[in-house]
Amino acid sequence: MIRIFHHYVSRMAFILVLMELMLLFGAGGVAMLLWGQAPARFYIPAGSFAVMILLSMAGLGLYQQQVREDARAMMLRLLPAMPLGFALHAALAQLLPGIALGKADGLALLIGGCGVLLVRVLLHSSAHSTMLTERLIVVGEGQVARECLELAASTRGLHRFEVIGCVPVHGDECCVPASVLLRGGDSLLALARRHNAHEVIVSVGDRRSGGYPVRELLECTLGGVRVTDAASFFEREASQIRVDSVQPS
Repeated sequence: MIRIFHHYVSRMAFILVLMELMLLFGAGGVAMLLWGQAPARFYIPAGSFAVMILLSMAGLGLYQQQVREDARAMMLRLLPAMPLGFALHAALAQLLPGIALGKADGLALLIGGCGVLLVRVLLHSSAHSTMLTERLIVVGEGQVARECLELAASTRGLHRFEVIGCVPVHGDECCVPASVLLRGGDSLLALARRHNAHEVIVSVGDRRSGGYPVRELLECTLGGVRVTDAASFFEREASQIRVDSVQPS
């Protein structure tokens, strides 16, 4: 996830916006070149065309949905988004003639629509591969840890997760299956590196007990492994503010 102005933005959605922005910009430029009417500053109409299409797609929620959204739901949003953005650009061109694509507008829509559809289909098919799966370690074994496991295994989050296991902490009541408990004398950083973990989720309820691994979590942060509080994990993946997992600090 990418944090912008205290809001979490899906890394995949951010990459998708950049890809489709460049694709739509290229579609507008290529269409004008094929019609032989590309002016010296063709990037202005091509850029405005790309931005208006992108805004219409964002307005219909094409950058807020899960990567794992089914193809039918994606098409129901994409099909009206393209002509809506085209109509908005055409209306704006009536006020600002300098951004009009001229006779190339229909060709730009065709090229851009096919390109966006191809990108979406490829993304949807690759969303089930292990390349987009993030590996997690949960610190704690209590009720919050169990709910983190359930969220990671569900389909309502923004990412696909593979939970490596839970690290027991002194003072936590065990609410997770014994099969997911990670035991051994290794440090948390060594454990994360051995299992190639991308993120550590901290679900410890009582942080004033002697079992909270402050030093090990600091080592993970300095060692390049993301450390995320359970409350932030729920907010990011399920758009929920978990009052029971928010710490007084």
